[in-house]
Amino acid sequence: MTVVFALLVAGVWWIPSAAFAASVSWRPDTPYASHSMVYVNSSYAFKRAMFEHAAASGASSIRLDLALTGVFGVDSRRPDWSGVDEITALSREFRLRVTAVLLSTPWYLTNCPAGTPFERTHLCAPADPAGEWARQVEQVAARTRGTISHFEIVNEPDGQWAFLGSPADYAAMLVAGSAAIRRANPRAAVLMGGLMHLGSRTWMDQVFAAQPGLASSFDIVNVHVRGRLATLPRVMRSWQRYFASRGASRKPVWVTEFGYASDPAYQRDLGYTDGEAGQARYLRAALPALINAGAGKVFVTLRDNMWGDFASEGILGGNVSDSASGPLQVRRKAAFRALATLGQRAQVTAARASKRRRVVRRK
Repeated sequence: MTVVFALLVAGVWWIPSAAFAASVSWRPDTPYASHSMVYVNSSYAFKRAMFEHAAASGASSIRLDLALTGVFGVDSRRPDWSGVDEITALSREFRLRVTAVLLSTPWYLTNCPAGTPFERTHLCAPADPAGEWARQVEQVAARTRGTISHFEIVNEPDGQWAFLGSPADYAAMLVAGSAAIRRANPRAAVLMGGLMHLGSRTWMDQVFAAQPGLASSFDIVNVHVRGRLATLPRVMRSWQRYFASRGASRKPVWVTEFGYASDPAYQRDLGYTDGEAGQARYLRAALPALINAGAGKVFVTLRDNMWGDFASEGILGGNVSDSASGPLQVRRKAAFRALATLGQRAQVTAARASKRRRVVRRK
């Protein structure tokens, strides 16, 4: 009551999630997580359905997009917090930790390459990363403090489909964004933007060269991994060696996008080419392989979306589009049940380990 009264006296109409978060009993933290493709401006019904299915899949965390344009689209003085508040409420209700991808620069802050069409300006870097853009990032971290404690700075900045800035632009954003998040929430962890593939090491070399000491600006290494089962441990080791050589050897490595198609036309691993059954068998083998190779957390694609290899990568099929005109019609694939079994076992193990630690501390 003291917190609420003080805010009302100050004329603040919203109550920060931190006021409620102390009572949240989060799911036991495990390596299994959900890459949901939930967006800040998705409908509440869609957000709720994806949180519900992610929780049922055995995930302990959920990754989603928090576009700054969805909050500060008009101007910084009139933020729309409705979508953010829905996410924090669902996070608490389903006890799922959120990794929020901060992306999409408001048009009035951008520094775009010449000739960039207006509809792509949100992919540009801010003209002054340490200025108003950083203040917007800080406001998001403050608004969600106590509920969201993991933030990723841009998704796949190594691909022009997602980011139109240079490696130096991204380095400046990572430094400024990290500082802003830590000012608002010193307990938050910052993820660098997820890198698409091993070929991105050349691009990342330029990011490191642009900002000496860059490794201090992020807490978690972030990569996207897809491929044949036999190659996964090698890919993980290659990433670990690379970041160790750049001063980030002690940082956890998270795979924030991982999946395998259920459409036989895109199943490229022999032995896993029989549709949804093959997808389930692949995940049962691949997830432990990644974790044993050093992945601290693996975010499995939650729903079918996009095109080609990705169109059937979700563990949920059916009408699962965030822009569907009709009601959601979600179908859980065999891969959903495979992940649920792994995730639930891991949560039981994590809960028992946590209980043992509490007993030891009391002694």
